[in-house]
Amino acid sequence: MEFGEPQVYEEMVLFPVRSRLNPGPDYITLSEALEQRVLEVSEVSEHGSVPELKATNKGQKPTLMIDGEELKGAKQNRVLNTTIMVAPGTTVVIPVSCVEAHRWHGHTLSMGKSDHVMAHYLRTKKMEQVNRNLEQNRSFRANQQEIWADIDIMAYRLHVESPTSAMSDIYEARAKDLEDYLKGFSLVEGQKGLLVFIGGKPVGLEFISREEAFSRLYQKLLKSYVLEAVSLKYEKLMKRRMKKSADKENKQKNDADKRKPEAIPGMEQARTFVEEALSTREKRYPSIGMGYSCRYLGNKVVGAALEVDGSIPHLAFFAVENGNRSQKKNSPDENFPRLRIRRGYLFEKD
Repeated sequence: MEFGEPQVYEEMVLFPVRSRLNPGPDYITLSEALEQRVLEVSEVSEHGSVPELKATNKGQKPTLMIDGEELKGAKQNRVLNTTIMVAPGTTVVIPVSCVEAHRWHGHTLSMGKSDHVMAHYLRTKKMEQVNRNLEQNRSFRANQQEIWADIDIMAYRLHVESPTSAMSDIYEARAKDLEDYLKGFSLVEGQKGLLVFIGGKPVGLEFISREEAFSRLYQKLLKSYVLEAVSLKYEKLMKRRMKKSADKENKQKNDADKRKPEAIPGMEQARTFVEEALSTREKRYPSIGMGYSCRYLGNKVVGAALEVDGSIPHLAFFAVENGNRSQKKNSPDENFPRLRIRRGYLFEKD
């Protein structure tokens, strides 16, 4: 991987990611497949099942569905719990989480495309939950109650009301804030990924193996990080107002705090985050659909990747606040080896 020049808007910094490595199978994205009507995604039955949907690929190419990508419609909106690739001519049951707590009805059993990916913070927690469930139960399930609670918290922080507690309503209500940020960043030639810092701290690295696929996913992936930046901005404004109301005489200190700019991260900080990802250890599981689901747990980073025929169609690493999660500590156990392909395939040495 190679990092391009950082792009900056307010407290958010984005490093474009390029790569000359094997792009793997000639796949199309979820949105493309739904637009071309070669992929059908629906409830598993007339009665439905909250943590499951059914996907049938009637096309000639595999379809890539990435972790956190939203599907709208049917009985309630859902997001993918893990990245999967659906082979042509196959039907699979896909693991999902509900992102619309107060709806369980609809005029159709079919799901449609969405312009949203689950917000970074929510994806991070969901990925940790799935990683633990895979280790303990060989299941791609997440903690549905926590996801609903976290969506409610994000709606509160962003001053959004939704009759069905839908994640998509948060995106739509804050569309103007998101647009302001999105204008501050641009897709560059050859880009296949992004590394994002918010408030001077790393938050996530995202990689898609094909440039054309990344260009289609770019806006919705970027929005998932931007929503986190906007949410933190609203939270700071709320705290500032509360503090000002509680202590008007503290104006001098507040003004001094406002004048402290966050240092813009450089290449050194970007490489440090990559090295942190390199220090994690891997567990591999048969994926839903094609390939293997590779999962990573570390003290400061959580991650997941889809491996298909020696290539990595999608990879994501997210920073975590601390290491006090319910997980086993890293060990040199032979069942928890270092990622075989990471240094030789994904992160090239200069």
